[in-house]
Amino acid sequence: MRPFRSFLLLFFLLACLSGLCYFFPGSNLFPSLPGLFPGISKLIPVKETPHVPGPVIGKITDTVIIHKADTSVAADTTIHLAGKAENILASFIDSIGESKRQVRIMYYGDSQIEGDRITSYLRHALREGRKGTGPGLFLPVMPVMYTKSLWLKSSPSWKRYNYLSYKAGEIPNNRLGPFMAICRFIAPGEISSSPEKAWVRIRPSQFADSSSAEYDQLRIFYSNPSGRVNIKVTADNENVLTDSLRMSSELNEVTCDLRRARDIVLEFEGKVSPDIYGISIESRDGIIVDNIPQRGSAGLEFTMTDKKNLREAYEKLKPDLIILHYGLNIVKNVRNEYSYYKRGLYRQIERVKEVSPGAAVMVIGVTDMASAEGDSVESYPNIPSIIRSQKQAADEAGAIFWDSYIAMGGRSSVIKWAEKKPPLAQKDYVHFTYSGADTLSRMLTEAMFLSEAKNALFPEVAYTQPDTVIKPSPGIEPGLHPQENNLARSVIQELFSYNPDKPFIFTTAAFWIFLLVVLAGYSLVYKKLLIRNVYLFLVSLFFYYKTGGLFLFILIFVTVVDYSCGLLIDRSKKKAARKFFILLSILSNLGLLGYFKYTGFFINTINDIFGTQFKVYDFLSAFSNSILGTSFDISYIILPVGISFFTFQSLSYTIDIYRRKMKPVRNIIDFGFYVSFFPHLVAGPIVRASFFIPQIYQEYKVTNREFSHALYLISKGLIKKMIIANFIAINLVDRVFDSPSIYSGFENLMAIYGYGLQIYCDFSGYTDIAIGIALILGFRLPVNFNSPYKAANITDFWKRWHISLSQWLRDYLYISLGGNRKGKIRTYLNLMITMLLGGLWHGASLRYIIWGGLHGIGLVINKLWSSLFRYHRKAGWLGRVLAIFITFNFVSFCWIFFRAPDLNSVFIMLRQITESFSPGSYLTVLPAYSSVLVLIIAGYAIHLLPEKIKESYRGQFINLPLTVKLAAVIVVAILLLQMRTATVMPFIYFRF
Repeated sequence: MRPFRSFLLLFFLLACLSGLCYFFPGSNLFPSLPGLFPGISKLIPVKETPHVPGPVIGKITDTVIIHKADTSVAADTTIHLAGKAENILASFIDSIGESKRQVRIMYYGDSQIEGDRITSYLRHALREGRKGTGPGLFLPVMPVMYTKSLWLKSSPSWKRYNYLSYKAGEIPNNRLGPFMAICRFIAPGEISSSPEKAWVRIRPSQFADSSSAEYDQLRIFYSNPSGRVNIKVTADNENVLTDSLRMSSELNEVTCDLRRARDIVLEFEGKVSPDIYGISIESRDGIIVDNIPQRGSAGLEFTMTDKKNLREAYEKLKPDLIILHYGLNIVKNVRNEYSYYKRGLYRQIERVKEVSPGAAVMVIGVTDMASAEGDSVESYPNIPSIIRSQKQAADEAGAIFWDSYIAMGGRSSVIKWAEKKPPLAQKDYVHFTYSGADTLSRMLTEAMFLSEAKNALFPEVAYTQPDTVIKPSPGIEPGLHPQENNLARSVIQELFSYNPDKPFIFTTAAFWIFLLVVLAGYSLVYKKLLIRNVYLFLVSLFFYYKTGGLFLFILIFVTVVDYSCGLLIDRSKKKAARKFFILLSILSNLGLLGYFKYTGFFINTINDIFGTQFKVYDFLSAFSNSILGTSFDISYIILPVGISFFTFQSLSYTIDIYRRKMKPVRNIIDFGFYVSFFPHLVAGPIVRASFFIPQIYQEYKVTNREFSHALYLISKGLIKKMIIANFIAINLVDRVFDSPSIYSGFENLMAIYGYGLQIYCDFSGYTDIAIGIALILGFRLPVNFNSPYKAANITDFWKRWHISLSQWLRDYLYISLGGNRKGKIRTYLNLMITMLLGGLWHGASLRYIIWGGLHGIGLVINKLWSSLFRYHRKAGWLGRVLAIFITFNFVSFCWIFFRAPDLNSVFIMLRQITESFSPGSYLTVLPAYSSVLVLIIAGYAIHLLPEKIKESYRGQFINLPLTVKLAAVIVVAILLLQMRTATVMPFIYFRF
């Protein structure tokens, strides 16, 4: 299989994917030219739909004026809003200032406010210096079971019903209360033969502030038309209420004092179930902020519920301000105009004002959101049109409007928020992180209220047009392409620039175009060994520069030092000289590794122990700032990508020469090529010099079967990474590990097992791609994974997992320490030291050391077990299944320490699993994670398949006709492009 043929096939695949864009122009199957080269977008004129500003609530003064920018006037013109809405809001502001009664804010929204993302900060900020306790309203079954302020657990019998349930005939009426949803523990119309029990347990979340965690009063809103239902409420195990719910089809309320307890249990018992409209934990005066999340909603459900029932609910709750924060689900429905949404939203505001005439109504405009287009991320173009519709609906209905889009910074602001440290937006460029939600909520709070002394609304904010039309360069007519020399200059600049925010990795289209160019050049030089090696060396340096920027100098330094040490070790006749040069190689490599990876850890540890004030200083960043004019932060040290891999790889070379297992390479280009070979450079496998260097001097030879095998490996690796690992990470693992306390033990356990599959698919997927690309170029890399979760013991696991690292640690650390040659005690000690250092290799954190230590203990126990039962006959299949099960769960337990952000999170996860395992309702949780669970189960099932089956379908792929093979690859590629995430997710082991 000639390299030129490989080039043609790759070119054909990329051309097919690009060509599909013309047949499916809206599908974003392949990135646009500006997506590949962002600099080009500056040269191509873009038509933008100008944003129409709406009335904006601004920062605080002592004036109660609301300014509105009209479409017919200049952007800086201000107009007073109708006095009716102004007076209502002014009354609300006065109520906040008095704090002599209960002031209630009901905050409705879609998934941007789930988990108390927005309302927790608002609740905390408004209560500061004022009264108010408790988390406010909730249901036994919420769209998200756990929030920043509330830990909720319910018996599995509870079920949530909404308007769709009414349409489907599951409930007989649409009396759905303030949540526009009800909860029952017995289905409507059913009567149990014996009394059934249901319970709800409420405790403060770990993240709840002091006022939200203080429980003063309980209120339960219900209707009970069918029969007797008993209720019991305990607060910190003390009975505070025993009663029967009143039989009535009207909305009723039961109230009791909670005595500032922190563990509340509600128990219901009856042959029928009441309709629970809401449960509230609150104070009798002060500020109450209700978080009312409605997943998947566009805010159009108020008119779909019974008006009388809704009025009864608001009469009991007496809200002072009702905030409507919707739009997420409208944004993704891209249209040219949104008059239908304006009409619908207007009807909702009118209904809210009708059933709660004493409340001010505020509409929060849609925030900035973005989606992926190829490798670039672009804000949704329809957002200005949606904001215009929301503003107009608010104006016509006499509601207040706040433009959160402008507050964030306008177009593309969500991308900037996601790039903040810590990030303010999540990786989907739609939802906020908790820090981002706090930021947006702070903006809203500052926009609404004066200082503590004034408490009046100030709307004065100079409107800044966020969406400016990009003007074409002088001499270029709109709609025409820029001059060719400008385009060429832009492409060249983009090619030779380093952008740390755009990883140059296997899952990006830019990499495959890079590989296409590499193959084109390779097809011209592959027959001449010297030129071939020089070519691949330069290509590899370019690849590392695009991946790691100035850290390229670190790679070159390691190459020069170890090449020189290798020659000097071989030429030295005296043992002392040989030891000196091997020590120089070891110290230079481990010194670099130690400085970049562990300096901050050691300095912080010393400061904590001795109370010193030593500071971290990044010398490389300081050098770059002074010489190249960059602006890197020198107060923390950036870890060069792949440094752990290429230093260990280079060390294997000098150590093997010292041990006289190989002769040194005479040409530094050849050695540099070995160290920097781009397929495995940044994340392994760690290739031994004795394995790879002989291949440098061999002629290119790749059979058709080997090429097909490479194609199979690359496809399999991309599927592992982009379809399995990324999907599990985004939809389960990252969410739970970031905030384990707001998820049940069941969800935490799912996340742990999910992470086991994620890290395997992520890392082994990279290895598969690396081996496949190397094979296309004519080089063989060693296998790095062999179905590790089939291991029957921990020793077997390390023979299957990250094989190149485990063998490196065995040959260059464990054996150097004495291995098993110095007795059992010393063997066990050597195992522990090896695994502790192996854990430290992954990162400067106590978590990694514990992870390595646990595996060390596992290896020691396995050694002891083997020595005690050496002569026993082998266990049967049942024993092996049990051994695999135990090993898998031990490894999964260890992954908690590996993945959790800190040790406190580890303890939270373990506590949730042991103390709070059951979610409020499996019927709610399981459907929410159904796709993730199916993928996890399928992933593990495929992983555990017998090798014969895996080899059979690999062989079937290899034996397919070339045309069928290419068609299969195109289908896989289209699937991968459709499954790609909005942001490029680097491989996990890039960080090591």
